Amino acid sequence: MGILCLGASSTLLCGEDRNNVLGLGCGNELVEVGSGHDGLDSVVGAVFPVDTDEAVRALLEKETDHKPQDGYAERLERGGLEYSWRRDAMDWICKVHSYYRFGPLSLYLAVNYLDRFLSSYDLPHDKPWMRQLLSVACLALAVKMEETVLPLPVDLQVCDVKFEFEARTIGRMELLVLATLKWRMQAVTPFTFISYFLDKFNGGKPPSLALASRCTDIIIGTLKGSTFLSFRPSEIAAASALAAVSENQVVGSSSALSASEVPINKVMIARCYELLQEQALVRKTGHVNGSPSVPQSPIGVLDATCFSFRSEDARLVSSQSNNISSSSSNDNQVSKRRRLSISPI
Repeated sequence: MGILCLGASSTLLCGEDRNNVLGLGCGNELVEVGSGHDGLDSVVGAVFPVDTDEAVRALLEKETDHKPQDGYAERLERGGLEYSWRRDAMDWICKVHSYYRFGPLSLYLAVNYLDRFLSSYDLPHDKPWMRQLLSVACLALAVKMEETVLPLPVDLQVCDVKFEFEARTIGRMELLVLATLKWRMQAVTPFTFISYFLDKFNGGKPPSLALASRCTDIIIGTLKGSTFLSFRPSEIAAASALAAVSENQVVGSSSALSASEVPINKVMIARCYELLQEQALVRKTGHVNGSPSVPQSPIGVLDATCFSFRSEDARLVSSQSNNISSSSSNDNQVSKRRRLSISPI
């Protein structure tokens, strides 16, 4: 599927073919990471699979199947039950992700499962323990999908948990999440497209590990709040790749996409690029490629790099309110941990 694998082991634990593991089919190219000045590239020995236009088109058709239900982002901005569940779950998932040093895709998948579940399930008001159980289940499913070495689900219950659940209870919650998401767990994320766009914006040159890592940081930053939920994963990937390359001032008119047949909405990518700057996820560069004649609007930056995708319906995202902070206030007192031995699901 062309997923950019960062933060995960490069050594497979079984004798599977690398193409099968990465989901690569015919027409995919393996591009070696360019040698960087920090010497990390030779240590990691990573490769970035670059999908063909045909493969990317197929992924674009699937990406909307892995987004939250319509209206979810707007409901989050109004606050309420969904907002408080997401805030608390995000806070805990990020802590445990950092504690176990999982890869970035595991974090993105966990939040993706969380958002899709919250947008589809009728949340109860009288079960405060269920939000903690949902957080454990989403993270457990994500690490099962992505990590090669992972703890047991019961061992994920670290970092100031208010409730502690047995394995069978977590398992039943996992089944509820799977059923609610219709077992569509191999989600199409921005990481699915990032190597493709880095290859295009970088003029076909192999991206350095530093550049790929910068893209990862930008993509993870979009998980905060609800601002970027209205964008497709491919649009977030394209805007993040453009922003990362532009920060290093290596964007030039030679890095063209004029021959691409991939139907991407250039207006939406420009809007996403603007939001990245507004949310201070990327730096605002004075000019691209050292030329003051290059237009400085997001549309101008895209045009300057010959970003001539065939645009879809030119739909604009409505102006959204300021990004809602996802950080929760610290509890004044430590709640006593309770073990729920019954099966509440």
